[in-house]
Amino acid sequence: MEIKCNSSPLLDPYAAGTEKTGQARSRPATENAADAARGDTVSVSQDALLLTEARRAAQNAPDVRADKVEALRIQVADGTYKPDSRLIASGLIREEPGLFRL
Repeated sequence: MEIKCNSSPLLDPYAAGTEKTGQARSRPATENAADAARGDTVSVSQDALLLTEARRAAQNAPDVRADKVEALRIQVADGTYKPDSRLIASGLIREEPGLFRL
């Protein structure tokens, strides 16, 4: 049996509900039935299952946390928003160390 993978391994083949049956299109139905009778199986590692669930959760999460945005908008409008400049600077240094190289 030849398996051809035309999609990226980073894509979730189960996200659209199009699970593969494992049957090759070019094979006669009698051969596919014989394969099924032999008990061909596929096993997926626990890490792969966890990765799939994490990907689905990330895809279903909202891009914008509206509650935080609204709370910050109100603080800015009221003049009560006081950002911590040291926290911002440490975050910049941690996330973008290349910005500060001479």
